[in-house]
Amino acid sequence: MKSKQRIFARSLLAIAVLGAYTHSFAADDTGAQNAGTAELETVNVVGSINKLSGVPFRQAKSAVAVSAETLSEEGVEKMDEVGRYQAGFTNQPYGSDTNTNWFRIRGTEASQSFDGAPAVSYGFFTPHIDPFAVETVEITKGADSLTYGAANAGGLVNYISKRAHKNQVGKGVVEAHVGNNNQRGIAADYTGALNVDQSLRYRLVGSYKRADGDWDRTYNESYYFAPSLAYDFSERTRINLLASVQKDNGTPSSNFLPQSGTLVATPLGTIARSSNLGDPSQDDEKNIARSVGYEFSHDFGKGISFSQNYRYQNISNYHRGTYAYPAASDANWNPLPLSESGYEVPRGVVFNDGKVRSHSIDNRLRWQFKNSSIENTLLGGVDYRHEKIDALYTLYGSASNVNVFNPAASYGTAQTINAPETGIKSKQLGFYLQNSMKLFNRVGITAGIRHDRARSEEVENGQSVKANHTSYSGSLMYYAPFGLNPYIAYSESFRLPTGLSGNQTLYDPNTTEQYEAGLKYLPSWLDGSASVAVFKARDKGALVSNATGATVSSADPVKRKGVEIQAQANITDNISGQFAYTYLSSITDGSSGEIRNPLIPKHSASLRGVYSFTRGALNGLSLGAGVRYVGNSYTSNGSLYSGYRVPSSTVFDLFARYKVNDNWEAQINADNITDRRYISGCNYYCYYGQGRSIVGKVSYKF
Repeated sequence: MKSKQRIFARSLLAIAVLGAYTHSFAADDTGAQNAGTAELETVNVVGSINKLSGVPFRQAKSAVAVSAETLSEEGVEKMDEVGRYQAGFTNQPYGSDTNTNWFRIRGTEASQSFDGAPAVSYGFFTPHIDPFAVETVEITKGADSLTYGAANAGGLVNYISKRAHKNQVGKGVVEAHVGNNNQRGIAADYTGALNVDQSLRYRLVGSYKRADGDWDRTYNESYYFAPSLAYDFSERTRINLLASVQKDNGTPSSNFLPQSGTLVATPLGTIARSSNLGDPSQDDEKNIARSVGYEFSHDFGKGISFSQNYRYQNISNYHRGTYAYPAASDANWNPLPLSESGYEVPRGVVFNDGKVRSHSIDNRLRWQFKNSSIENTLLGGVDYRHEKIDALYTLYGSASNVNVFNPAASYGTAQTINAPETGIKSKQLGFYLQNSMKLFNRVGITAGIRHDRARSEEVENGQSVKANHTSYSGSLMYYAPFGLNPYIAYSESFRLPTGLSGNQTLYDPNTTEQYEAGLKYLPSWLDGSASVAVFKARDKGALVSNATGATVSSADPVKRKGVEIQAQANITDNISGQFAYTYLSSITDGSSGEIRNPLIPKHSASLRGVYSFTRGALNGLSLGAGVRYVGNSYTSNGSLYSGYRVPSSTVFDLFARYKVNDNWEAQINADNITDRRYISGCNYYCYYGQGRSIVGKVSYKF
C-alpha cells in the first residue's frame, strides 16, 4: 500500500510540472496578446494558508473559511466554539476551559496559526485567541504538511487578524456585551488613513472581557490591543505591519473529574457540575502574549509574484493549578470507586513559570498563467521557524486529598511544588513545491512535495532528537458543468512536537498518511453549497494521554476513518440554514488488538436555521435556533470503568438580532438554553460539558 501511494503522489506531481513546462512552449506560439491575459488575481492576504489562491470550496480538499460575521452571529466567545456547526469537529472534549481552546478535527489535534505563521504550541504557552481579533478563520481538515510543514494530523486552523483594508477607511465599530456567569466586555475597531490617496492606512483593534468559569471561583479576564499599518508602495507592492498584545489573568478551571461520581453515580449521588476539585485560593494564572510581524507582497507582472510573511512571538506564562487524580488506589495501585475511598481522591499541582520566544518566516514565489486550455499555478517556497522555551515546570506537585462532595474543606491546605528548570530549543527548515492545474476548465490536478529538516533539544539533560522528512500530496477533481465536482486526494502530515512527554523524554515525530474522496456541489438554482467527504488516515507517533494526564508518543499506530456531510443555503430571501453530520472511527492498533480511542464520538450532527424579517413592523429582526447532537464515546482502556460507554447529548441554542438602523444593532445568543447537564467525554477522567450561556450585545457601526 505504501509503495502505491508514493507512486500516486509522484505521478501527479510529474503530470502537473510537465503541464507547466508544456505551457511555456505554448505561450511562445500565442504571442504577446495571451501573455497579457495570463495574469490571474493575486492573493490579497499573504498570511492565508490557502497559498495556491482560489476558492477553497473549489479545491480537492476539505477546507472552509468562517467569517467574522459568522463568528459574531453564532456568539462565539471562545475559539473552540468555532466548529459547533461544522462537520469533522469534536468541540470542547474537555469541557469549557477558562484559558485553553480544546477542539479536535477528524479525531485528533489540529495545529493553530496566525496569519499563516505557526502559533506557539507548548502547554500553557499556547495563545488564547480573542474572536474579536480576527476577520476570518481558515480551516483545513486533515493531514496537510504543505501548508506550513509542522502540522498536526487533524489539520490547521489559521486566524486571519484584522488589518487596514482600503475599503474600510473611516469605518469602525464599538460594541459591549453582558451575560450570565458575570460575562461582560467592551470592544472597538477603527480603520483610518494617514495620507490623501489612502495608500498609508492604519487599524486599531482593542477589547476587554471577563467571564466566570463553570467551576466555583474560577474566571478569566482578558485585555487585547492590536495596531496595524498597511502601505501600498504601488499597485504591485504592498506591506502590512501587524502587532498585538494580549494579557490574561484569572483562576484556572479544574475540570478533571473522577469517572466515579460522574459517569457512574455513587451512593451519595453525582458530583455537582460547578464543583471545583482544585484549590481556587491558591490556583492562579497570568499570561502575556506579544507578537509583531509583517506581510509583504510584490507582483512582477506576467503572473509572477513574490510574498513573504514573518512573525515574532513572545509569551510569558505563570500557571499554578491544583487537580484531582482520576481515583484513589488500593495497595496494588488498582483504581477505586469513590464509595471505597471515603469519597476522597488524591490531588496534584501543575506549575509553570517561564517564557517562550518564537520566530517564523515564509518565502514563496508564485507563477500563474492561463491560455485557452489550461490554468496553472506553480508555487515554490522556503520557510523556517525557531522556538526557545525557558521555564520552571512540573506536573507532579503535591496537595492534600479532596472530598468530592465537600471540596472547599481542602482549600488553602499546604502544597509542595518542586519545579525543575526546563529549557527546550526547536527549529525547522522546510522546502516546498506545489502545482495546481486546471485543464479545459473541467479537470483539476494538484501535486506537491515538501522536505523538512527538524531538530529539538532539551538543554538541562542534554537530550536531542532530529528528523528529516519528505511529504507528498496529490489530488484530482472533475468540474461538471452542472456544479457537481467529485475529487480524490492523498496527503501527508509531519510534525516534531515541542516539549517533554510524560516520560520526561522528547517526543518522537508524528507522521500521517491520509486518503480522501469527496463530492462538492454548487447548485445554480440555489444560493448554497453541499459537500460530502470520506477519509481514511493512519498516524504514527500520535500523542496519547497516560493515566496521570500527561501525553506520550504512542508506540502503536492510530487508524482513523470517517464521513463528513456539510450543507448551507439561503433557502429563500428570509430563510437560511446549515447542516453538518460526522461519522468518525478512531482506534489504536496494538499487540492486543484494536482499541477504540476515548473522547471521540462515533456520530455527531448539528442543524441551525435563521429567519430574517424584511418588511413590516419586524423589519430588521432575525430569529434563529440550533440543535447540536454528540453521540456516544468510550472511556480509556485501563481506566476505573474501562471501555464504558459515555452517553450521547443534545443541546439547543437560540439567537435573535435586531438591526435598528444602519448604525445600531442588538443581539442575544443563548447556548444550551435548557442548561442540559451532560458529559462531553471521558478518558481516565470525565469532563462536564458547557452549561447555559446567555450573552446580550449592542454594537454601533459607523
